Amino acid sequence: MINELINLISQWVIDYPLFSGGIIFSVAMIESLAIIGFIVPGVAIMFAIGTLISSGTLELFSTILWAAAGASTGDGLSFFIGKHYKKRIYQLPGLKGQQPLFDKGHVFFEKYGIYSILIGRFIGPIRAIIPLIAGILDMPNKQYIPINIIASALWAPAYLFPGLFFGAAIAQLPQQLLDYWPWALALCIILIVFIGLRKTRHQS
Repeated sequence: MINELINLISQWVIDYPLFSGGIIFSVAMIESLAIIGFIVPGVAIMFAIGTLISSGTLELFSTILWAAAGASTGDGLSFFIGKHYKKRIYQLPGLKGQQPLFDKGHVFFEKYGIYSILIGRFIGPIRAIIPLIAGILDMPNKQYIPINIIASALWAPAYLFPGLFFGAAIAQLPQQLLDYWPWALALCIILIVFIGLRKTRHQS
């Protein structure tokens, strides 16, 4: 399911280059929305988009701008939803069972304050909840907006570059190696499982 979604989005970008910016913006925005961001495999999608940069399908600078703009918009929407609903948001359908996550977000925000917007952008479990918490706790707009823009501007290349570098590295490999990559992948998986089993035995 996730692979199909990633392939579909990548194909859209390839098939509709005039709309690629809007597609990237939309993916980054949805990936950043509170709660919804947990469902969307944003890391994998951004990695795939990064590989399209390495192949020349997408232009680096504009792709980073679109991704950063989408991420900033998604976070901003979450922030203003939190501002509007305040603690009533805990009673909204679909959010009543998320109290442990909200509690983690509150603790993180209280610990790091304004910098939680920047730090939390790169921490998986609470990434999509911190802007919402900031809104619920009524963080001033003049504090939130600049740090949100900075966080999104740093996030976009951080999530795109791994795919870019991977795609560039793959392009440099001899064709013979590319033909046998599934075997190399299988070998890596076997080694990881073997190492994991050995650690489990040692711990027991």
